[in-house]
Amino acid sequence: MKSLKIGGLRTALIAAAALLTATATVQAQEKQPIQIGGTLGLTGFLAEGSADYKAVYERWSDEINKKGGLLGRPVKLVIYNDESTQAVAQSLYSRLLDQDKVDLLLAPFSTFVGGAVMPIVQSHNKLFFNGGFVSMAMFTNAKGSMLGTYMYQEPDYTRSLFDFIKSLPADKRPKRAAIFTHQSPFPIVVRDGFNGQGGALRFAKEAGVEVVVNEQFPPTTTDFNALVQKAKGANADIVLHIGQLNDSLQVARTIQQQDYKPAIFCTCGSPVSTIAAWAKLGAAAERGFSGMPSWPTQKLEGLVELADFFKKERKQDTLPAYAIVAQAVLQVIEQAVKGAGTLDQEKLREFIYKTEFKTAAGNIRFQENGTPVYSQLLLQFQNGKNEVVFPAKDKTADAVLP
Repeated sequence: MKSLKIGGLRTALIAAAALLTATATVQAQEKQPIQIGGTLGLTGFLAEGSADYKAVYERWSDEINKKGGLLGRPVKLVIYNDESTQAVAQSLYSRLLDQDKVDLLLAPFSTFVGGAVMPIVQSHNKLFFNGGFVSMAMFTNAKGSMLGTYMYQEPDYTRSLFDFIKSLPADKRPKRAAIFTHQSPFPIVVRDGFNGQGGALRFAKEAGVEVVVNEQFPPTTTDFNALVQKAKGANADIVLHIGQLNDSLQVARTIQQQDYKPAIFCTCGSPVSTIAAWAKLGAAAERGFSGMPSWPTQKLEGLVELADFFKKERKQDTLPAYAIVAQAVLQVIEQAVKGAGTLDQEKLREFIYKTEFKTAAGNIRFQENGTPVYSQLLLQFQNGKNEVVFPAKDKTADAVLP
């Protein structure tokens, strides 16, 4: 009888020990960091924009961890340098997914790099949180598994500009456009549209604007004198430059050097007027137009605080567009994980598509292809700073046209 009692006690102790061990293991697993991974071009031609993304990512992770992380677990960022190259990015996304096994995946900066990694991401059935690039083709192919925080995709990059032109009195509207297009997929869709929708050429026709120069230039181009001379010789009073950061800056310099004064000069590809290098152009930057997802005067979720951070910590008076969409994608992640209460990809996806997210880019409700409903501001650089000039309900200043 006594031996039976001892045996029962031993069994109970073993069971209790096993339960404690299992509980400790679960608790340890629950405290493992949630890994959020991606790449940025921290060196190479995408370095300036990538630096804005990196600053926002690090600020957000510091703040979220001070608040206790997500799901009671700390957040760990795993951000690699893809060197602004496709091959390096492909290798690093394979590492993030196969070796690091990150819980949540961030898109890289730029359509150029994003297109190269999309097949890898899709092969892993992972949600792709995209504050880094636009591409209607890739969103369509992703079938709702990629979630973007740019409030407009490439066919609509020039939409607010032409809506602004149409809002002018008929006798005040510029009538002749020159379009310079970088020979790569994203700028070409900005110009031509997608599946018969949008595009600068279509918007120009609808606004009664004649396209008198329509030229593409190779990515290696550094001298834009001939293109600018062609636009000037054609009496184009609108110049749309649809390109990347560096070539947009160079075209602005060239226009000033040739003393060319079109009524409208728009950097209609890269939102270059919001980066630090634009203000350093001095007179060449004045009166330049560009699109923007939102602006601090709109008092959107976390937008004023983000602008203050860039002013105080980054010494940038203008809030970059890249910072806004970077902040917005992190806000979507935070609200989705907290709201769904899980990292399960299917459950997250289900929650995301029935929820409106409050972000620095605007209140986002995702369409079935993973893009937000269209929204866009038009900025003009005036007296050393950007002003919202369209639409009327959001404008901070009237547009200046010669």
